[in-house]
Amino acid sequence: MDATVLIADDHPLFREAMRLVVASALGDDCEIVECEGLEAALAAVRANPAIELAMLDLNMPGMDGLTGLARLRQQAPTLPFIVVSADERIHTVESVMSVGASGFIPKSFSRELMSEAVNAVLDGEIFLPPLLADRDTGAPASNPEQMQDLAGRLAQLTKQERTVLDYIVNGKSNKVVAIELNIAESTVKAHVSAILRKLKVSSRTQAVIKVGPLLRV
Repeated sequence: MDATVLIADDHPLFREAMRLVVASALGDDCEIVECEGLEAALAAVRANPAIELAMLDLNMPGMDGLTGLARLRQQAPTLPFIVVSADERIHTVESVMSVGASGFIPKSFSRELMSEAVNAVLDGEIFLPPLLADRDTGAPASNPEQMQDLAGRLAQLTKQERTVLDYIVNGKSNKVVAIELNIAESTVKAHVSAILRKLKVSSRTQAVIKVGPLLRV
């Protein structure tokens, strides 16, 4: 796969490990941009609009916790990014996802699992550590409290996200949605990622299972 990926981490050995992960996931033809801190990462994103994915350490210079991630999301609203961190606490993962990350990879993961995460996020899905992903399997709401919660999540969607969700529920691919709405496929993927985050599910399939019956009423 011909893609450009940003790797931001202040440890050279871990950047080397991430290069191997990206090459394993996307092939040797992918282009990799490296930097050691948040300011350099933001500059790289500004200078290179071809970057399709950013992989960032949560505790590198300039990050300042979630503030750095929020700055990245503000500067590049549609760029998917994955946080790679040794801090695997559920609270940390949930906080990272709340500011717009498309995935969280624990540094303890194998290269194979990291490669799986990279491919999933580039496909527009959300990647979470298995223990957290299993907390919400996308089962349809079955009681008044769950229905109210789901209605609240749906209300968070923008008009465009709701339109994209309707296409997803009807089994349309990202390419078809892009053609139908006359927007870039990368924009569709960004909408899909935002939808999954707001619905608190990890995949299109889970989203359809959870909200499909409600939207078809």
